Amino acid sequence: MIKVAMIGAGSVVFSKNLTGDILSYPEFKDANFTYMDIDEDRLQVGADLCRKLAKALDTSPTIEATLNQREALSGADFVINMVQIGGFNSTLVDFEIPRKYGLNFTIADTTGPGGFFRALRTYPMLTKLTQDMEDLCPNAVLLNYSNPMSMNMQTITRTSGISAVGLCHSVQGTFNQLMGYIGENPAEIAFTCAGINHMAFYLSITKNGLDLYPRLFDAMNDQKIYQTNKVRFELMKRLGYFVTESSEHNAEYSPYFIPHGSDVIADFDIPIDEYLRRCDGIVDEFERMKVFSKSEEPMEVHRSHEYGSTIIHSIVTGTPSVVYGNMPNRGAIGNLPYNAIAEVPTLVDRSGLRFTTVGDIPTELAAYMQPHIVQHELFIQAAMTGRRDHVYQAAMFDPLTSATLTTDKIVEMCDELIAAHGDLLPPLNAPSRVPTSGKKFGLVEPKDLRASWDAAQAEKSADYIHEWLVIGPFDSLRADFVSIDQVTEFEKSLETFGSALDFSVDYISAGRQIKWRSATADKSGFVDLSRVIGKKNYAIGYAYAEIESIHARETVLSCGSDDGIKIWLNGTVVHSIDVRRPHKPAEDSKHVYLNAGTNRLLIKISNYDGAWGFSVAVPKSNF
Repeated sequence: MIKVAMIGAGSVVFSKNLTGDILSYPEFKDANFTYMDIDEDRLQVGADLCRKLAKALDTSPTIEATLNQREALSGADFVINMVQIGGFNSTLVDFEIPRKYGLNFTIADTTGPGGFFRALRTYPMLTKLTQDMEDLCPNAVLLNYSNPMSMNMQTITRTSGISAVGLCHSVQGTFNQLMGYIGENPAEIAFTCAGINHMAFYLSITKNGLDLYPRLFDAMNDQKIYQTNKVRFELMKRLGYFVTESSEHNAEYSPYFIPHGSDVIADFDIPIDEYLRRCDGIVDEFERMKVFSKSEEPMEVHRSHEYGSTIIHSIVTGTPSVVYGNMPNRGAIGNLPYNAIAEVPTLVDRSGLRFTTVGDIPTELAAYMQPHIVQHELFIQAAMTGRRDHVYQAAMFDPLTSATLTTDKIVEMCDELIAAHGDLLPPLNAPSRVPTSGKKFGLVEPKDLRASWDAAQAEKSADYIHEWLVIGPFDSLRADFVSIDQVTEFEKSLETFGSALDFSVDYISAGRQIKWRSATADKSGFVDLSRVIGKKNYAIGYAYAEIESIHARETVLSCGSDDGIKIWLNGTVVHSIDVRRPHKPAEDSKHVYLNAGTNRLLIKISNYDGAWGFSVAVPKSNF
């Protein structure tokens, strides 16, 4: 029976999902899983969740947890890496030091200073991992999920002979999103995608030989659709092809958006600091998972769209499959460098993984990728040779950085980042004719940065309502559509909504008993209904809160929702929008009147598919 070693298994939700995917194959119901992390608390929560998952699937795997990497790797057939070196503290450094120089990011995990400093932090860990694999499981296949994907794969493939592939869900995830825009079943559509990770483009999308790109361009002209992906639609409009990774990612991959100021950032809905807010959410999620892992509450199991389990199944059983992997190009894309890490269709069977040949991609797409490929190469040269000047040069060739900073400021910023990260980085002291900034910088105290960030977020979210009671999901009347105006059994009782609701009443939807439960918004004020009442497509949920006002007053209620939202204040509808959109804080605002004392707020949310949730803010009294 196969042994799978998961390194960085303290990423508890991700390790649980991958474990569930593997166990969904009957051939692997008795597989051996060894979870490894340096954080014992997170490791045990991850292992407990996977034991709970195995029970839900009625499988009998062997599940072990260890703090020792070599113990985890011994005899492994597959190794899955999901490590993030430095965690939130190092990520804060990657955001806050560049911010001092006028450089702002959305995600900062793929390219630019955030990407290659994360890669430099990961280099020592990955080289040790592959050395241990060569010693303990030389024939194992390494599946890397850690970002920055391309630079981490440069580390793995340039410093070892281990069989490895980098995996990301952006190709399949974005494709499903595109088919939703034009109303097609993804299973019935043929496509080819190629490029580099997070910057691969759909070269062709066809149905029965018919090009579907004209329909995608037509969909872009629908403002409701355009507003869900402004940056990527703008790139498609200019380059002629749609890119895989999200608008918030691609906003920082080019000089066309962020460097042009707050008006452009607002026009394109670019969420500066988005990844930091996500990290806060991950911390909150871990605390919930910690409680859930020890509870008797049953676990719902849903297969993810990650490629890892498909690859393992194909290699073990010989059943062929096609995935999108990240490996050395070696001619797969004719007009990208031979040593670049490319992302193209990848054949998998008992013999392993091998790229298909795509040929040349359109010149304009290669040009979009080329500055980032240069960064990847300069990163690996810096890490392997210890040359600090290659770090400077990687930053100089980053489109966002070069559009924002002078060369002197780029060098100074890099020197400060190198000092701040300290011993997490490989040595960068090899001789070079390129001078440093000449300035001395010290280590950064992570707790100071964290305190500053937490205080800023608390101030921003002070007006958000954080404590709610929620109920749902209520099924839509149709299996392929949902309306915010659908009246559920619960809503029929609102005719008597003149006082607080009776939260002891249960409801039935599609044969399920539905109860009210407590929900707490995250630090940004967002209530994630996927976590609180479950993932349910074409469904409706409700939330209730009370607002205390010292005096009667007019004020502005702001809200954001994924997808549609309807709001009752003291029994009267004050806002309703039937829309399909991702959550954006304070996207809608309405003037409302608060009574003196207790004000009752009822929120209705509709969900088409995927994630759903909402946020609501009401300013405090001004005296």
